[in-house]
Amino acid sequence: MFEGLIEAMRAAGIDPANAPLIADGRMRRWRAPEDSPGTKNCFVRIYDNCDGTFGAHFGNWKQAIDEKWFSGKPHKEQTAEEKRQFAQKMAAAKAKQEEEQRRIHAAAEKRASDTLSKARSASSLHPYLVRKGVKAHGVKQLGESLVVPVRNGQGQLTSLQFINPDGEKKFLSGGQCKGCYHSIGGKPEKVLLLAEGYATAATLNEATGYPCAVAFSAGNLKPVALALKGKYPQVQIVICADADPVGRAAAIDAANTVGGTWLEPDFTENSEDKP
Repeated sequence: MFEGLIEAMRAAGIDPANAPLIADGRMRRWRAPEDSPGTKNCFVRIYDNCDGTFGAHFGNWKQAIDEKWFSGKPHKEQTAEEKRQFAQKMAAAKAKQEEEQRRIHAAAEKRASDTLSKARSASSLHPYLVRKGVKAHGVKQLGESLVVPVRNGQGQLTSLQFINPDGEKKFLSGGQCKGCYHSIGGKPEKVLLLAEGYATAATLNEATGYPCAVAFSAGNLKPVALALKGKYPQVQIVICADADPVGRAAAIDAANTVGGTWLEPDFTENSEDKP
């Protein structure tokens, strides 16, 4: 039934082996072979159009892949009344999905707040911070895990990222991350740096003194850049790319979208490359 979708995924660079192919309109995630333990960067949402055709939205957040797919022409031409009924059904399904997503996000926000209230200030001797050579900027600690708050442009807590001593990263289930970030270094005046991970952002802030935001993934660079541009329209946004093809492509796209600039930081000891 979904052979075409599977081929489209492969063509986009996604391994569909473990993809949950269920046509119920719900977003479903799975772990790609290259994902670190505990992360699920691949996603798919499949729609049954009730006329013998299917549509899907799929991608990989880490690799900034975002694609749509349609199975083909309907088995029969719909009448005007059938098209009207179908449009109503799709609108109702979309409204239901959006309401369900709001409910999931609201529940996650409460769990995030409760969890953060139980966390203590992060130890400067936490193995991850020591290994990366950075300080704890607004980061808490719960047990052995660092807890990084994730907030939207209005400062509302939406989710949490957990980083264990070995560097494994997980997010709070159901929390909103798209367009949300973690801030380091206070309110920007002229320049604001944007990076993917916490350690990179902390290093940049400590090296340059510029405020920096953590987007948490390459695929979230553009949504966060848009949110920051709306919040600080007069500030120059500099996207700091991870040193890989996906990171560079995402940084360039984000910079072009908000009229900012991008660079690839060089963290070698003798580097004079600063934003």
